[in-house]
Amino acid sequence: MATLTLLLETRKANKDGKYPLVFRIGANKKYAFISSGVHLLPSQFNTQKSSIVGNAELNAKIKLQEAEYLQKLHLLLLDNPYLNDPQEIKKKMLQKPVDDITITEFWEEHIESLYTSGRNGGAKVYKMSLSALSKHIDFNIPFKSFTYRELIQLENRLFKHGVSINGIGVYFRSLRAICNKAINTDIVAAEFYPFRKYKIKKDKTTPRVLSMSEMKAYFQLDLPPSHPDYTYWNLGKLIFMLRGINITDLLQLNSQSLKNNRIIYKRSKTGKLYSIAMTKEIEQVLSTFQSSTTLLGKVDLAQIRSRRKTEHLIQKRKVINGHLKKIGVSLGFKEELTTYVFRYSYANIAKQLGYSKDLIAEALGHEYGNSVTGIYLEQFDLELIDTMNDNIIQTVLQI
Repeated sequence: MATLTLLLETRKANKDGKYPLVFRIGANKKYAFISSGVHLLPSQFNTQKSSIVGNAELNAKIKLQEAEYLQKLHLLLLDNPYLNDPQEIKKKMLQKPVDDITITEFWEEHIESLYTSGRNGGAKVYKMSLSALSKHIDFNIPFKSFTYRELIQLENRLFKHGVSINGIGVYFRSLRAICNKAINTDIVAAEFYPFRKYKIKKDKTTPRVLSMSEMKAYFQLDLPPSHPDYTYWNLGKLIFMLRGINITDLLQLNSQSLKNNRIIYKRSKTGKLYSIAMTKEIEQVLSTFQSSTTLLGKVDLAQIRSRRKTEHLIQKRKVINGHLKKIGVSLGFKEELTTYVFRYSYANIAKQLGYSKDLIAEALGHEYGNSVTGIYLEQFDLELIDTMNDNIIQTVLQI
C-alpha cells in the first residue's frame, strides 16, 4: 500500500542552510518526492507531528495541500489497487484534471508534437496562429469557457485591427482544428464546439504572377557571377524550370537527388515523389552551385534538429526573397518578386500555352479532379510532363 509522508529532505540544504519540505510517496520499498515549494531550518519543523513550527498560516496551507494529495492518492488507489510504482503514482497525482487544461496549454502541446514528428511546416502555422490570436484574447482558459460568442467577439477584434478575411481564415482554421482535437481526445464534450454555427470566410484573391514577357526578361537578365544577386537569380530560374519547386525542397537537393539524368525528391510538405527530367538548361544553372552538400551551402541537415532546421530554412527563404525583390524592382516588375511567384507563374504560363488544368496540376503535385484523366496520367505522366516542361523552358528562353 502506498503512503504519503510530509518531511524535510535533509540531504539537500540550500545556501541558507534550509532544507526542502517535501511530500514523500512510498510504495514497494521505493520512493518519489513532490516538492511543497517551502524550505525550512530543522528547528522550524516538528518531525513527530509533521508540522511547521512558528508559522501557523504556512502550516495551515501545507496541511491543506497534504489533505489534497492524500485524497488524490486514496482515489487513485481505489481505481488502481495494484499500482505500486512511486514515480507512476506521482505522475498520476500531479496530472492536471482534464477540465483544467487550458486552450493555450493544449495548443502548445500540439505544436510540440508536430515538431517531434518532423511536421515543421504545420507546427509553424499553428505557432503563428496561436501567437496572432493571443494578442486579442486570453486563451489561458478551459475549452468550455470559449463559446460561439467569444469566437464572434474575437473575429470583430481582428477585423478592427486590420486583419484580412483570409488572414482570419488561416488563424481560425488552426483554432478549429485544435477544438476538434480537444473533442476527439475527450478534453471537452462535443456540445462545446463553437464552430457549429460559424463558417470560416474566404476572400477570393488574385495569384501574384509574372507575365510571359516579364518571365522572359528575368531569364534574359545578364548578371555576372560576381554580382551579389547572381546566386539568387539562379535560384529563381531553378524554381521555375523545376516546375515551380518549393524553395524548401530546392534548398535540400543534393547529389543523391540526381538519378538517371532525372531530379528525384520527395516534397517535404506532402511526401509526394517528384521526378523531373534534367534538361541542359537546368544542368547549366545547377553547375553554378559548387557546394558538395546542398544548395543551402555546406550544411548537413541530417545532423541538426528538426526545429533548428526549420529556422535555418526560414532564414534562408527571407534572404532569398530579399534579393529576388531587388531583382524584380530593377526589372520594373509590378509584382513583388518572391519564391512563390515563380510557382504561380509557371502554372499561369503553362495555361497560356494551352496545357490542361489536369496536366498542370500533376506537374505541380496538386490533386486533379478528373478520374479518367488521372488514370491516363498515371501511365504517361512523365513523358507528357517532361515534354510540357521543356516546352515552357524553351518558350521563356526565346528572345
